[in-house]
Formats: sequence, C-alpha cells, structure tokens
Amino acid sequence: MNCNFFNRSSPQCVLLTTSKRIMKTWHKIAIITVIIVGILISVKSCVDKRDADITLAYIGSEFIDCELFNENVKALHSVCSDINADGELVVDIMEISFNDSLSQADKQNSDSKLANAVGAGAARVYLIEEKYLMNNASSGVFADLSHLGDGFKNASGEVCGISVKGNTKVEKLGIDASGDIYLAVRIVSEIDALTDKNIEKKHALAMDIAEYILND
Repeated sequence: MNCNFFNRSSPQCVLLTTSKRIMKTWHKIAIITVIIVGILISVKSCVDKRDADITLAYIGSEFIDCELFNENVKALHSVCSDINADGELVVDIMEISFNDSLSQADKQNSDSKLANAVGAGAARVYLIEEKYLMNNASSGVFADLSHLGDGFKNASGEVCGISVKGNTKVEKLGIDASGDIYLAVRIVSEIDALTDKNIEKKHALAMDIAEYILND
C-alpha cells in the first residue's frame, strides 16, 4: 500500500508506519544487544586470562609446540616465584614466528608482536634465532650475559645472546633448538622502571631462568 500525503492518516497506513517503526526499534535493540554481549565476552576473557609472573618469547622461523610447553613449563617453577602475588605461579610464552607458510597479514602481526616483545618489554627472556638476534643486537635492549658464558657479542663487546643449540630444556618447552638459536634477556629500561613496579623482580627472575636453561 502506498501511503502518500493524502492517505497516510488512514488506519492501514498508521498500522504500516507503526510496524516499520517497531521493526527499526527491534533492529537497533538487536545491534545494541550484540555489542553488549561482545563487550561482556571481552571482559570475561580479560578476567579469565591469567596474569603472567614472567613472559618468555620465541622469535624464529618455526612454531612452538604449545602442548609440549604446557606439559613441561612447570620445570621452570623451581626457579620462579609469584611476583604479582595473585596466588598463582604463571610462566607465559609469546610465539613470534616468521615461517614461510604464514600469510602476509600474519607476518605483519608477527612484526607488531616483535616490537611489543622486544621494544616495549612485554617479554623478559628470549629464545631467538641468530638472524633476528643480529637484527636487534645493536638496539641496546639485551642485557649483558657474560657472567653466564660466552656467546654472541654486540658492538660494545657485551654478550647479548648465548647459544642454546641442542639444549634439552629448550626442546622440552616445545621449541626447535636444532638450529642457531640463542637465549637473551631484556634490560631494565627507564620506561620499564617507571611503568612496572615489579620490574627488578622480573629481571632477577629472568636471569635465574636464563641460568637454569643454560645449565643443561
């Protein structure tokens, strides 16, 4: 029915107009409901996500065997502590893979994760392939590990990475250690000190983990 200027006040047109308004209202309510549910799900995910006491990062061309990591990560608990005092000891790991099978979008995502892990200090301990260590060695973000052994040196002559090739503890964490892979620890930057009240404890813990892994 065409409700033009002359017949829009008829009962049929009034009913049609009202129906359209109700449909638009329900459509808006449905959209709002979906948004609210999405927010609630996001909040629930954040609440359920465990707050890690220390975060490791794998940076390389392979993938982590997450099942193997979850099975054996408790071995690190012998040198770890509940830094954030939430009653739970959590050691997390970030996978930053540049595998050839990844899509361009996934590789770009890995670039962002790399900047977050290394530049922003999201991770404190790194298991990193040599070429990626070389690319970041001059950035000054890796701590001197010379007290733990000899290894890859930066331009200042500091040992910024120690080889863990063939390391069984690394293998048990679900990481392929058959190639040229190194262990590195992030320094405590001025920004870290300002933004994380537990940073000194995390750094000490990172060094303890490094020593534990290297003592294979």
